[in-house]
Order: sequence, then structure tokens, then C-alpha cells
Amino acid sequence: MDLAFSPVPDPHIADYIVIAIFLCVCMGIGVYYGYQTNKKPTLENYFLGNRRLLLLPVTLSLFVTFASAISLMGVPAEVYVYGIRGVYIGLAYFISVIIASVTVVPLLYPLHLTSTYEYLQLRFRSKGVRTLGTMIGMLQTVAYMGVTLYAPALALQIVAGIPLWLSIVVIGLVGTIYTAIGGIKSVVWTDAFQFVMIFIGLIAVSIKGSILMGTRYSVIGIATEGRRLEFFNFDPDPRSRHTVWGMLIGLTFAFVPNWCNQSSVQRVSSLRSLKAAKRAFWLLGPIVIAYFAFLGYLGILLYSYYYTLECDPVQAGFLSNFNQLMPYFVLDVLRSLPGLSGIYISCLFSGALSTLSSGINSLAANTVEDILGDCVKKSEVISQTTAAKLFVMLYGLVVVGLAYAINSMSGSITQMALSVFGACGGPLAGLFFLGGMIPKANWKGAISGSLMTLAFNIWMAVSSQMYGAKPVKLLQNPTSGCFPGNLTVTMNESTMHTYNTTMKLTVYNVTGHSSFIQTSPVTPDDGFFLYNVSYVWYGFIGFSLTLIIGTVVSLCTGGDGGEPVEDRLIFPILRKICDVKSKYQYDVAEMEEKTRNGSTTESMGQIIYFRRDDEDDA
Repeated sequence: MDLAFSPVPDPHIADYIVIAIFLCVCMGIGVYYGYQTNKKPTLENYFLGNRRLLLLPVTLSLFVTFASAISLMGVPAEVYVYGIRGVYIGLAYFISVIIASVTVVPLLYPLHLTSTYEYLQLRFRSKGVRTLGTMIGMLQTVAYMGVTLYAPALALQIVAGIPLWLSIVVIGLVGTIYTAIGGIKSVVWTDAFQFVMIFIGLIAVSIKGSILMGTRYSVIGIATEGRRLEFFNFDPDPRSRHTVWGMLIGLTFAFVPNWCNQSSVQRVSSLRSLKAAKRAFWLLGPIVIAYFAFLGYLGILLYSYYYTLECDPVQAGFLSNFNQLMPYFVLDVLRSLPGLSGIYISCLFSGALSTLSSGINSLAANTVEDILGDCVKKSEVISQTTAAKLFVMLYGLVVVGLAYAINSMSGSITQMALSVFGACGGPLAGLFFLGGMIPKANWKGAISGSLMTLAFNIWMAVSSQMYGAKPVKLLQNPTSGCFPGNLTVTMNESTMHTYNTTMKLTVYNVTGHSSFIQTSPVTPDDGFFLYNVSYVWYGFIGFSLTLIIGTVVSLCTGGDGGEPVEDRLIFPILRKICDVKSKYQYDVAEMEEKTRNGSTTESMGQIIYFRRDDEDDA
């Protein structure tokens, strides 16, 4: 059967029913665990589930937290516009998981922290470093959640006719309410349910799209001819948008901060043992690879489908930007199966809800533990748990407002999100690794290194958006098949007749979004060098500069000041290399030194060393 373009219909009533059921299930999980949590209303139960959560749901929650609607929409669109190298994001994510499993997890889990940033105070002996780390982490979280909430709302407004404000308010309020009621337990179990919805949606779209293409049209052949399957670019120039070096090295350090922030460490700390925490990361790796493989295939399927139809919906003006392509494609290919489009829209809601719920829960934990601290603990007016719930509600409203305040999204939403990760997350990861890798690092080096690097990264990222050369798009699909003889379109909302059907169609003037198509790559004459550095390098630059500046400043200001760091605050794989000891061993060494110098005549007796519970795994 020949494929021919037919305008996408509005969602079926069955799709709206599926969405309503999905939202009710999410709320139901929150109410259930809210009832369970209220039986033991402690801060540890609310934020960490009494450290008794199960391995599988926590693993799925870790994945879903960062598998947001941005990747669900953005990665296929990235492949459609720029080619398959967008799926290297998954490989970088996978490498970051491996790094975290041997560094961050065995370091932070045995410390039994409620807030991730407590580690910074323990390591650098400074409340200021802890506060700085908290503020950087919260800045990254709020900015990312704003983009995450806005992106699917924009797409659904254009494609499904759901008003922008309604999508933002519904997603924001549902996520905020079930998080506030149930705490970490409701977040984790709702994330597990949303994981199932995400993969059902991806599988349904992949199968139906492949069936429509059939054997007559080669998805791989069309994508190859359109240069969408060019995997390798070894250009060493950091201004090249996507190269093997940038995607595998640069992006890895954009994802490493994910495992140092509150959302991740909170989940890791909620597990029953260090072994369970490590296993969660081992399970996470294959899930990440499968997810991005799905998204990569959907990207080339998306391109091949509209190439076969000879209709690019964006160039034709049916959509206002490429970020809306994936929802449009879903409604197109699933039009004959009422309810399945609703599953995919629920899938987008899942991505947004999981990120929102995880983010506001972690922001509340940071506020209660790191910023207010003793003020809440000593308060006779309000309990810690009640304060945490109020802050969850507050941050939920803040993020809803931020998402609604974003007026435009030029360029790839994947690029926007990863720019936030790299610019803010790179210095944050550098701060944690400075503490975990460099025993001589002190609070002066930590503060100066992270502050200077954060300022530099933000300046570079903002300047790139304002003054940098725009990315080069590959040749887009034609539009000749978009307007058959019996289809009439004007540049305003008007009646459209096609295939004996009367529909309403809004055609967008897309010059504001498509005028940045380049005919040549970035050259040395395209402005200041740093303005054109690819966004994939922001995380690596931030991470490296924080380490370098922090180490140099620390060594120039006296290093550890004669107070060596405890081994439990250094990455386990580096403890022997760094020759650090436990507090007990330092105390014994000091007593022996005093004995040799004759400064004490007291008998030390027999020294008994008690092994820590975590040493087997560390």
C-alpha cells in the first residue's frame, strides 16, 4: 500500500480516557503511600523510606528521573534533524553510570546522609562549601525542571490541542500533590509505574510505524541516503557540534553530576545496603542502552516515514518547530488505534512527572537539611515533616510558574537541557570529585574553584546562545507531498478539505524557528572561539577547571593544614593510592608518636580495631 500524507486528526475520546486513568493511578499511589508514611511521620521515613526500599523500583526510579519528556521528544527530533550521533547521549549516560558505581555510590552510601551536600561539609570542614554546593545543585534542578515541564506542554498544545497552561498546571499539580503526600515512597513507586508506561508507548509506536513502512520502504536505506546514519565524526575541533570525542568524553561529564545531586543520592541512600546500591547501578546500564536504542530507531523511522510521504511537517508549516515532531508522528501513525495515542501522551506526562516529583522532593530535602537546618529541627511551631511537605508544594508552584514563563524554545530541547546539565553540573561534579580525589584539597580551593568555574560556564553557555553560530542542519525532507490537489491551506486557521473530511488546521509561519539553517559549518571567522564551543563540552570544562583551580588554590593556601582527611571521605578505589587512614588509625598513630617522644607515660594497652560494616563492599 502506498503511503500518502493525510492531516493528523485530534486525539480520540479514548485517548483522553487513558490519560485520565493514568493521572488517577499516579494520584492513587501518592495517597496510598501518604497514608503509610503518616503512620511513622519522621524525616527519614519521608525522604528515605527508612532506608528500606526495594532494589528494582529504585533502579527504575533512577532511570525515569532523567529519562524525561525532553529525551522522549528531543532525541528522535535530534536524529531527524542532525543525524544518528544524537544517540551517543545514551553511551555517555552509560559511561557516567559506570563511573558513579565505583566512585560516588561506595563513597556516599556508607555515610548515611539525608542531604547529599552534607558530604561537602564533612569533607571540607566548612558550612560555606555545603551551602555553595546546595545552591548550585538547586539552580541546576530548578532550571532543568522548568524546561522539562514546558517542553511536553508546548508540543501537546500544538499537536493535540491541549492548552499550554492546562498541560503545565495539570502535570505540575498532580506531581506536586502526590510527592507532598507520599514522600519518597510515592515518588519511587509512581516512577516504576511510569517506566512501564514509557516503554509501552515506545514499543507501540515503533511497531505500528514499522508496519506502516512495511517491506516496500527500507527505513535503514532511506536514512542512510539522507545521511542520518553517519555514526562517526573524529574532528578534534571542539566547535564541531557532535563528534565522537565530544559525545563520549564531554557529555559523560555532563551526566556525572546527575549521580552527585540530591535526587540520585536520595534514592541510593533509601536502599538497604551498599551491595543493593551498586546493583541498582549495574541494572541501570542495560536499561539506558535499550532506551536510547529505541529513541534512535524512532528518529530514523520518523525521518524515513516523512521522506516517503514527501512531507516535512515543520517545513510545510504544520508545526512551529522540530521539537513537536514526535508527538505529531505518534498521532499520525496511531490514528487507527484509539487509546494508543493516549498511552504515548501519558508517556510524555510520565517523563515530566517523574522529573518534577524527584526534583521538588530533593529541593525540599535540601531546604530543610542544608539551608534551614537547626531552625526547623528546634522549631516548636512546625515539625520537620510538615515543613518538608510545605516546601514540596512551594517548589512545585515555583516550577509551574517558571515553565509557564518560558516564552520561546529555539533550537533542540535536548541541547537546552544538556547545556543546563553541563554549565551548572560540571562545577558541582568537580566539587565532589575534588573532595573525593584530592586529600590535600581544602575549603578555600573548593569555594574558589567551583565559583570561578560556575561563572565561566554560565557566561560561555549564555554567550553561545546569544552570539554563537547556529548548528548546521542536514538536508530536510521535501514538502511536495503535504499539499495534494484537494487540500487547500492558508496561513491562518481555516477550513481544510481533504479526503472527503472537513478539519481545522493551523499552519505556522516557521521562519523564526527554521531560518537558522546553515549552509556551511562553523569557521574561525564566525565570532569569538568560546562562543562556538559545542554544548557537549560544558560539563567536561566545568569539571576539569574546578579540579584544577581547586587543587592549585588548596596547595597555595596550606593544603589540609596538618589535619589529614579521613579515609571514609575519599573514594574507596583511591584510598590506598592516596595513603589515607581512618580516624581511628590517625588517633593511634598520634598516641604512638607521643609515646616515642616521651610525652605520655600512660600505657596504651592492647589496641583493638573494629572493622566497619561497609569495608567488605568498599
